[in-house]
This record gives sequence, structure tokens and C-alpha cells, in this order.
Amino acid sequence: MGGIHATSHPEEAAKYVDCVVIREAVTLWENIITDFDKGCLQKRYDGGLTPMEIYHGLRSDRAFLKDKYKYRYSGIITTAGCPFSCEFCSVPQFQGKKYRERPIEDVLDELESIKGQYRGLILTDENFYGHGKKSNERVRDLFKGMVERGIYQNWFGFTSLNIYKDDETLDYMVKSGCVGVLIGIESINEEALKTMNKNVNLRISIEKYFEAIENIRKHGLAVWGTMVFGNDADTPETFKQVADFVLNSHVDIMTCGILCPFINTPLYMRLKGDGRLFRTNFPEDWKYYTSHHLTYILKNMSLQELIDGFQYLFDKIYSTEVLRKRFQNAKEILGIKNMNAAMFAFRVNLDWQNVYQHLIQNLKELQSSGFYDEALKKYNQYKKADKNIELTPIVA
Repeated sequence: MGGIHATSHPEEAAKYVDCVVIREAVTLWENIITDFDKGCLQKRYDGGLTPMEIYHGLRSDRAFLKDKYKYRYSGIITTAGCPFSCEFCSVPQFQGKKYRERPIEDVLDELESIKGQYRGLILTDENFYGHGKKSNERVRDLFKGMVERGIYQNWFGFTSLNIYKDDETLDYMVKSGCVGVLIGIESINEEALKTMNKNVNLRISIEKYFEAIENIRKHGLAVWGTMVFGNDADTPETFKQVADFVLNSHVDIMTCGILCPFINTPLYMRLKGDGRLFRTNFPEDWKYYTSHHLTYILKNMSLQELIDGFQYLFDKIYSTEVLRKRFQNAKEILGIKNMNAAMFAFRVNLDWQNVYQHLIQNLKELQSSGFYDEALKKYNQYKKADKNIELTPIVA
């Protein structure tokens, strides 16, 4: 077993598997397979952080997966690691805080080798832009290289909001086939961003969100924003504020979830230290640690208010009638340069109608079980001597 969870909790993983692989396994696979064949598989391997030069000429057997699972889309990695320290994010503990970059020519060669084989590609980098001037020039040269080599391919990736000022890079992205970018907006509440340590957004300022979204869209790229709710600074009014923001900014896609304390992140450790986690029957309860479940005691709203807030958001930004209006706007703005982007946004929005309904249903089931109410009572008893802790009462 490997991956983020195994790296964060290797002792727990070792109870259920023969072998645990910590961090990145690129340099380990040959040794692991050899040890297995010899009957001397170790209990634990640590691959550390892979130097990007090792990826040179290294190609996955994509045909194996494509033929087996009928994949229409594939992914490609061009960087690893993240120097940011967002409270909720598990990337730094798994991939490290150093931003590592593959050589451009190697990435272009790989892209060229799979040209035309898939309906679309995903740049799986956690964040391909916003790590300094030199790094931004590199990614601009990457997209420019795709254009010069004729590697046109519908693709999608993840970036920071600060890309909005780089018109040249945005132009090359569209010319190379990009249909949109996912941006972690996270919140329109400054206090919430401070708590999350989302400094990259704070440096831009919330007031610039509208300008940033508008400029990216003018280039013909769909903006897929993400937000989370349940932060200590969130209140019932937050949902209306977000709905107004979505409709007024014309962000093409806005996916909202519940703030999730992934294992051993600073957020997880803070909530654990404060005694607010109530899904702690591990390993069974790890299944709840997703953005579609609530796993901790809320600070400034009740569970009912959280349910009502998500229902309000669904009605305001994800009803079929509203989606049609948003699609019409996307066609008018994005379609001038990139109709594929408008269609991409519409398809994603339709998919997320079902996701939101599933999220709301999960919260209702939690409420009807009485589990949250019982956890809140225990927490209030535990903390009633601490005058600095103020919780909203249970609302039936």
C-alpha cells in the first residue's frame, strides 16, 4: 500500500498489508518487484522525493490502462511538490515543499507520443503556475512549445488565481487546447483565508477576484472555482454571499464542499487537539474524510444551518434553469475564442448537480442519526469551562 494515507499513517497501514511504500515510488518499483520475486519483500520502503531528471524518457504503458478501462482521458505530470502551506492540504507532507519541475523538452516529447490517443488530458500538477518568475516563464515556454510542435490537445489543469495577469501565458494555453483551469478560491471571507493560510489568495485580495475571473474568461478559458464551507469564520450568511459572488462574477463552474481535515494536516491536528473531531473510529471512519461528509464540530453554525446553506446554494447556482443561463453566458464570453471551454463547463456543472444532492443527503443522514447532536453535547461538556469557546446551540 502506498500513497498519501500510507505516507501519513504507515503504522496503521502496516496492520492490514504486507508492505507499505512511503512517499514516491518511482525509483523503488524495480527493487520492490525483485524483492517480491525473491520472497524477501520488506515491510516498508521509503522512496523519498524523486528528482525530476529521473522522469527523462520514462513512459507509462498507457495502452494497458486504456484497453482495460476504456479511458477517454489521461493525465500527465510536469511538476511535483508545493511550497505553500495551506492548513487543509496534504500535498507538502507527501510531495514535499520544494517545487520540482520536469525538463520542458521531456514533457513535450511525452505529449507528442500520445497525441490524438485521448479525448482530453489533465495536467495533474497540484499547481502549474504561481511559484515565481522563473517558474512562470518555464510553464509559458511549455505551452508555447505545444503550439510550435502542433501538439493541440484539449486539456485542463490546476493553477493559482494569480495567473490572471499573465496574458501571454493565457493566450498560449488557449492555442494549445486548454479548455479551463481549476482554481482554489476556497472562500470570499478574509478571516477564513487567514485561518486556512491561503496566502496566495490574500496577496491578490478578495476585491480582485472579479477582475481575475473576468480576464481569464476573456481569453476563452473556463474558470472552475472551488470553495469549502465549515471553516470557523463561516456563518449561515456565508452561503448567500457565495451565491451572489458566483452569479455576479460569472465564474463558469463553482464546486463547493465541506472543509475536510485530511490525515495529519495542520487542520486535522488543530481540530484533533481541540477535541472537535467526532469521526475517530479508525480505520473504519476514514471513509468519512472526504469533502462530502462532516467530521468535526462546527464553530459558528448548527448542522441544520449547514444543510440549509448547501440547499440554498444548490437552488441558487445549480438548478437546471440557472445552469442554462450560466451556459448562455459562457457561450457568449468563452465561445468567441473557445467553444470547447463553454461545453466543458456545462458538462461539469451537470455532473455536479448529482454530487451536491449526494452531499446534502449525507448531511441529512448524519442529522437523522443523532450522532452529531450527541457529539456536540459531549464537546460542550468537555469545553464548558473554557470561556473562549462559543458554539451555536443545536437547532432541530
